[in-house]
Amino acid sequence: MAAIGKIRSWGPWLVGIIGLALFGFIATDFTRSCETSSNQARQQVGEVMGKKLSIQDYQAEVEEYKNVFKQLGQDVEEDQLREYVWTNYVRNSVIEEEAEKLGLGVTDGEMKSILASGTHPLLKQGNLPLLSVFYDQQTGIFDYNNVSQIYTYLEQQSPEQYLEFDRYWKTVEKILRQQLLSSKYISLLQACMLSNEASAQAAFSGAGTESTIELASLAFSSINDNDVQIADADLKAKYNEKKDMFRWDNETRDVKYAICQVVPSEADMTALRDNLNEAAAQLRADSLNQTDILASHRTVITYHEDMPYNADGLNKISTKLKEAIDSLGEKGVTPLISYNAYVGGKSIDYMAVARLNRRYQGVDSIGYVYMGVPGQTMEDAQQRADSLVAVIKAGESIDSVAAKLGQTAANEWMSANAYQGQENISPDYKTFFTALHQATVGEPRVLVLNNQVLVYKVTEQRRPVTLYDVAIVSNEVRFSNDTYENAFNQFSQFLSECRTPADMDQNASKYGYQVQDQQNLTSNANNIGQRQELTNTREAVKWAFAQANEGNISEIYQNSADGRFVAVAVTKVHPVGYLDQQSVEEYLRAEVMKDKKADMLIQKLAGAKTVAEAQQKGALVDTISHITFPSTVNVKGQRERGLSGAVAATAVGQTVKHIVKGTNGVFLFNVISREAKDSTAAPFNRRLQENQLVQRAMSTITPSQYSRYTSLFDVLMQKAEVKDNRYQF
Repeated sequence: MAAIGKIRSWGPWLVGIIGLALFGFIATDFTRSCETSSNQARQQVGEVMGKKLSIQDYQAEVEEYKNVFKQLGQDVEEDQLREYVWTNYVRNSVIEEEAEKLGLGVTDGEMKSILASGTHPLLKQGNLPLLSVFYDQQTGIFDYNNVSQIYTYLEQQSPEQYLEFDRYWKTVEKILRQQLLSSKYISLLQACMLSNEASAQAAFSGAGTESTIELASLAFSSINDNDVQIADADLKAKYNEKKDMFRWDNETRDVKYAICQVVPSEADMTALRDNLNEAAAQLRADSLNQTDILASHRTVITYHEDMPYNADGLNKISTKLKEAIDSLGEKGVTPLISYNAYVGGKSIDYMAVARLNRRYQGVDSIGYVYMGVPGQTMEDAQQRADSLVAVIKAGESIDSVAAKLGQTAANEWMSANAYQGQENISPDYKTFFTALHQATVGEPRVLVLNNQVLVYKVTEQRRPVTLYDVAIVSNEVRFSNDTYENAFNQFSQFLSECRTPADMDQNASKYGYQVQDQQNLTSNANNIGQRQELTNTREAVKWAFAQANEGNISEIYQNSADGRFVAVAVTKVHPVGYLDQQSVEEYLRAEVMKDKKADMLIQKLAGAKTVAEAQQKGALVDTISHITFPSTVNVKGQRERGLSGAVAATAVGQTVKHIVKGTNGVFLFNVISREAKDSTAAPFNRRLQENQLVQRAMSTITPSQYSRYTSLFDVLMQKAEVKDNRYQF
């Protein structure tokens, strides 16, 4: 009993201990749950309409499309493919969501019917390139039988290719299903929009009628900007007027980036010249094997003995080098030659010396025919080949001889383009090259090549040219490791003195660096730069969005391949929504400037009722023809979009009622004449014209430097709350 009483006295302590244990268990479970959620969030590429896309699913989709383009024989860059897949995912997610609300879909039966008929507009040749190999060659109509035949053939002949084709075709069907759903949805939207006969007739008449006008114009450029006063209130009013143009659906950054281009030092250039001068001395001495000389001096141009260049081949390397070689006698060596060449899409500087071993006349290309000679052993095949040569010399063709032996004779050409500039040429190819160039046209010969006996005959020689047996030592002009490290240390010193983005501008000139601004960098940009010209800076883009705040300066991003260092500073963060007034002030100021200049010029023309009166007030007068509606009008080399509407609304012989404010100036005009554009044009078709007006209404373009392609789909995109996290991967 005493023991029980003692245990009871421990009750509050036991409850506390058990409570702490339970709390620890719950807390641990909660922590694990939070970690799981956090890990899942880190694996999300993006989100559309609340639907999350994981990196695994995204990459699987990329691989799926990569297989499609592979089957089509197309090589698409990874960045382009990833952007293509993301755009498709976003668009299809939005349309599928909207279509489901409306009860739209594409059934399996509908797909089968469409594929079987082959007449649906989406299957029309050219509309879906993925179907290009399945069209009937005569009718140009999609034929599903071609798909079935490929399935059957591959199933019997190549199980591996069968699986690849099956993946390809399932992707094609998925894309077709998505496009069919999109087509249905868009058709439904179009059906909800109506035009009318009057609008259709006006549009048809405007496009088919040309007007000639006498135009008086005063350009905005005729007024000095300093003569125009712009107040803060003017900018505020213009911002409120144009605010819808400044909406951004994706977060962006304004950045500065400093570039350090590493260049070879004088010590690097001295070492390069010493290396080439040593090579030149060895080539002149002619005491060492030329192939060994070129290899020891790390030439980028491989020497293939007895395989000469023609003039075109040398010019492809460098016209300067070709000219220097032309000035040499045999066994002469050029001075050091500097030249530039494009390799792998990049401009690279080189320095070279060359030795001309021999210059002689030869042919640029050789036609030949050959056949393989069968035999139990090599000796047997050679004996048979000798017999066949005798038969061919007696007058029988190689084709005929080959056919009797169950072989096929091949007719080929060998030209200088096939080997010039090639780094690796096999010994067999070189042996064959020598044999062809030493042969007499029409004379059959025997050649043992790669454990095979051949009978061949040169049939034709074309284009007599000068040939050059030349050994070239060419080195890229590049910086050394020491130079690279010194440049890195100096760039690091520059960055250490930059506390703010503004410091980068101030300190750049002292160090000789470039600092550039880039506005509205997006998270899906592959590289920094206005035209993304800075390669290998994807990590800098990721930093700008994943880690940086306004005013932050990045670490150094290195690109040793092209010898550049880059550092980035975030100067402004633009969240989703509207750009603030300060961010677009340059544009606003330009627009207000136009408005005020227009008011000043309209005031200058006040009282002018005719073109002649406007001319008396200083306007320039010109005659402009071939104006249709809607179209742009070229005035003094500048495009005016709104002028054609005013012309269409003014009768022949009349002067426009009000001075027209344009994009680049103000105008007063009278219509001289108006006539049909083309008497052979198709007649008015009300349904066609109304459909065109509906399509035009569904997609419009706002003309300005902040123009955005706006359509009904863009409105859906704004509501889809798209989150793009691809920059994190």
